Amino acid sequence: MINITSVTDFKEMSYGVPESEHDILKYLIDVRVRLTQLKTNRSKYLNSKEVRLLHQEVLTKVRELDDIRKSKLKDDGQDDSQTQQITTLLCNLTLHNKVDSLVDDVFQLLSLCFLTVGLKNSAPATYTSLSTVQKLLEHLDESNIFTNHDLRPIKERLDEISKIVQNNSYKNYEFNEDEINPNQVDDDEIKQNLIEEDLLLRAKLKFCNDEFARIHSKLEEIDPELNSIMEKLYHIRRNLLSLASPTHKIDTTENISIFNNNEESRKMLKHLSDELTELETHRDEDGNFKSLETNEVKLKGQNALAGLVDNCHDLINDFTNSSGDNQILDKNLQPIYNNLINIKTNLANLMITRRWTLRETDLFQYQKRLKEIDDQRVNGKFPSESGNTKGQSILLYLLRRCYAIIYKLLESSEPVSESLQPIHNQLSTTRRCLLALKRMGGVNSPRELYPYQLKLASLDELRIDGKFYDSSGEIPEGQGTLNALLAECFDMLHELEIESEESVDNENDTADSIQDDNEDYRDVSDDDRPAARSLNTIATGINDENPSEED
Repeated sequence: MINITSVTDFKEMSYGVPESEHDILKYLIDVRVRLTQLKTNRSKYLNSKEVRLLHQEVLTKVRELDDIRKSKLKDDGQDDSQTQQITTLLCNLTLHNKVDSLVDDVFQLLSLCFLTVGLKNSAPATYTSLSTVQKLLEHLDESNIFTNHDLRPIKERLDEISKIVQNNSYKNYEFNEDEINPNQVDDDEIKQNLIEEDLLLRAKLKFCNDEFARIHSKLEEIDPELNSIMEKLYHIRRNLLSLASPTHKIDTTENISIFNNNEESRKMLKHLSDELTELETHRDEDGNFKSLETNEVKLKGQNALAGLVDNCHDLINDFTNSSGDNQILDKNLQPIYNNLINIKTNLANLMITRRWTLRETDLFQYQKRLKEIDDQRVNGKFPSESGNTKGQSILLYLLRRCYAIIYKLLESSEPVSESLQPIHNQLSTTRRCLLALKRMGGVNSPRELYPYQLKLASLDELRIDGKFYDSSGEIPEGQGTLNALLAECFDMLHELEIESEESVDNENDTADSIQDDNEDYRDVSDDDRPAARSLNTIATGINDENPSEED
């Protein structure tokens, strides 16, 4: 049954959608509403079986959508062989409409749900990571601000996702009744759904890999001997852009797009300007940069370096001339700037508190807000009534930073269900404390380890037959991670106990040895003890020089 909200959404979204796809559109709107309600309901934890079942239902509808489009192509005169060659039409841009946007929203939400229930290494969980990587690559390409340090972790993540998709492929599928009730979904249907999912994920993965290769090729155009200069210029430009990006939540009643002209900011600007000037001393008479290592001119990549230098000078001039009403940002773009700063600040706070407050599904609202902001751009620029392009690079920088933080939050997600997250947090904290004790040289007495013994014992007692259960009696995901953490903590605790006992034994042995030496020393006459004989002689001399009053 479609609720009122879904009906309203359907009327708004059905425009431009073929009538043959209306039923699919209604279903997807309803699912999105259902998923939104699930993610906002904090009164109970998400259930992995429910998430898997809903995912299968959505895949079934997506297959229907694919079949509808293939039939449409055939009816429009395309031969069957050509239609069969197109394995999935959901990636066909010519057929893209609002249904595809809705499919993306639903898969994003489902992907975040899989992360929330601890299924980080499942294929559906990679969908949102691929979407975020795709956005990151697009913005890196636009900004031309990236180095091998930026691209290397992205490539590693793409390779990791590729392995996950391969391992979860329909070719390696084995039916598991613990995951899905066989009375709810047919085994053959699951296999067909997995094929559709595999095609979608591989298409997104291929797009990201192609985009990465294209961007990486730009780095290869710069001579390796000029890499150190390029890294320094990127560093200067990033820091210049960060001057217009406060880390605290802004007051929207203030106009903070004016450069923060305080002493700290002025010092930073002066320092960055001096760095840029010093780098420019490494140019020859033709303006070409010399290698910092060999002091030789390499022509490959000079244009890119010159463009970076000019861009840095433009930013420095904007900041230097920004005072009073002279803004570094077009006032018409102020609301976008404020919105991005608030999103960035909230995401940065989540990086600190994520272990205790983050539910992965919460990231969807930030992804949607960023997409809405990103979609406002025309030909890569945010439109302004004044036609002024001032501050565009700052807005793009903020967009990119927001996507980067979301990427980090996704990658920091643990393969542990949210229902077991409190236990995981306690074990992680205990592990960090024990590691800190080991780094500081251990403890002085076994008594100091009692609090850790009690904590680990209380957590160990939560297990039944070696498994952690949730409040509803289910066995959530993350058992291996928790058991490995618990075992590691017990091992470290045992090592610290042994070290402390050995330390106490050594101290006792040393004390006994000193006592024995003192007793032996007292048994010897003063004549055989040179130190005592000398003290007696000195004492006698003092008495001779200072006779008592009686004498």
